[in-house]
Amino acid sequence: MSPASRRLTLLLLVFLMPMSISYAADESVIVKGWLQKMIKAEHSASYRGTIVYRHQNEMVVMNIVRAKSDHGMMEYLSAQNGAPGEVIRNPHYVQSLIPDSEIPLQSDNPQIVNKTEKSLHDRIDEIGYYYQLTLAEVSRIAGRASQKLVITPLDQYRYGYRMWIDQQSGVLLKSEHLAVNGEVLEQMIYSNIEVFGETIPLDVRLMLNELSDRTMPDKAFLKQQPSNSHDTQNWAVKFIPTGFELASYLRSTNPQQLPFEHIVFSDGLAAVSIFIEKQEENGAFNGVSQRGAMNAYFAENDGFQVVVVGEVPLATLELIGKSVHHTVVNNH
Repeated sequence: MSPASRRLTLLLLVFLMPMSISYAADESVIVKGWLQKMIKAEHSASYRGTIVYRHQNEMVVMNIVRAKSDHGMMEYLSAQNGAPGEVIRNPHYVQSLIPDSEIPLQSDNPQIVNKTEKSLHDRIDEIGYYYQLTLAEVSRIAGRASQKLVITPLDQYRYGYRMWIDQQSGVLLKSEHLAVNGEVLEQMIYSNIEVFGETIPLDVRLMLNELSDRTMPDKAFLKQQPSNSHDTQNWAVKFIPTGFELASYLRSTNPQQLPFEHIVFSDGLAAVSIFIEKQEENGAFNGVSQRGAMNAYFAENDGFQVVVVGEVPLATLELIGKSVHHTVVNNH
């Protein structure tokens, strides 16, 4: 290459470099804008449709109805294949009817119900530090134009994501969790969806209002009460990947249950839950569990059962679980 050609090449690089940096920055801003639209839809969009969930050789089909009722935003899911089951969700509780059981389980703590959505909303500007955000092509999902986003982790502690967001409503129509090697661990996709406008169909309003008025037997409530006991064990976590911050901390000393603590960390997209419960002698379990992108790590720690659950690699959960330790023991 002649000196003149080299100078021309350098000049081109000088002029093109700021343009490339500007484009990358603009792309990240655009992706965050789509994520904001998705978050807004999560809190305000009303619709009904059919969701297909796949992981490995398993497929679950669920009908979903979601709309505002007299008690706020209600969501109802019902299994259409396999074991029967249903989930009812509103801003105040999540109620799940367990197959082969007449006793539903309920959590009535809004911190648990909405922690993931709030975390992403609050930390939307930070996720670019831990993930590469890429704007991909527009395609059709369930007959609707959808913007595809590719979210790639910048370390080995997280999974990647592909998301398809409805251009009109912002509803997440398809999502995939990706392993470090690019393998699709699980997929969620709408096979059909009807997005409502300002007017909610009468049959939907009546159904959701009826569901919100359901009463629960006392024994079905799982209430987490503030602790005022000095005998309750406090716990902390020595290792947590960069970017994961404390999202919620709950402690229960319900006299009808063994004391337990629940700690949640999130990086805005992924969440890790740590459950710690006092066990009877020889009652703890050690091992791991994997189901799609959801992993769990179980360990016994000084008479307590420690369970770490999250949609992150199993190795991440093991590192976190092994770092859980006592902080304060006060028997006064």
